[in-house]
Amino acid sequence: MREAADLYTLRVEDLAKLDRFGEKSAKNLVAAIEKSKERPMRRALFALGIHHVGESTARDLSAAFGDLDRLLAASETELCAVPGIGAVVAQSVVAHFRDAKTLAHIQRLRDLGVKFAPEAASTVIVAKAGVAGKTFVITGTLPSMSRPDAQKLIEGAGGKVSGSVSAKTDYLVAGAEAGSKLTKAQSLGVAILDEAGLLALLEA
Repeated sequence: MREAADLYTLRVEDLAKLDRFGEKSAKNLVAAIEKSKERPMRRALFALGIHHVGESTARDLSAAFGDLDRLLAASETELCAVPGIGAVVAQSVVAHFRDAKTLAHIQRLRDLGVKFAPEAASTVIVAKAGVAGKTFVITGTLPSMSRPDAQKLIEGAGGKVSGSVSAKTDYLVAGAEAGSKLTKAQSLGVAILDEAGLLALLEA
């Protein structure tokens, strides 16, 4: 195979001829490849291998633009307007999507059935000044929401959620039994928020 699109041309009979591949294994792999055609845009975007675009950045771009065609047409200025996207990333994305080989590859993927499924409207970022571009860590048990729910609210406002506290952490959202993450955040001088403080920041 010369490129990722070649995966979608594999057939059961081709794989079954390979060492250690029986018919059942071949069918399972082909089924998994077929299922991957429906992957969300953020995952397909990450899989394109754009320089400087990791999983988090792919998610941010996908949420901000909603579908691939809008992203393909985006200018550096439009990309830099997305919270967390700087000039270096914007230049890399524009250069990638102006390359004829890249565009041909994307078209081939589409021709083979890859959807680059648009993100739901509810995931599109509405940036909040106090949240956009900031890094949050959530720990402990919050009074009225789960940690995944809090993460969605933060990311929907343009923030990022990390699993560990570091000098780059802007806010620690601490619930009951916050534990060692709270202690580390205090030692680093990280701003501490309870659930009410987080909601106030999101509403500002």
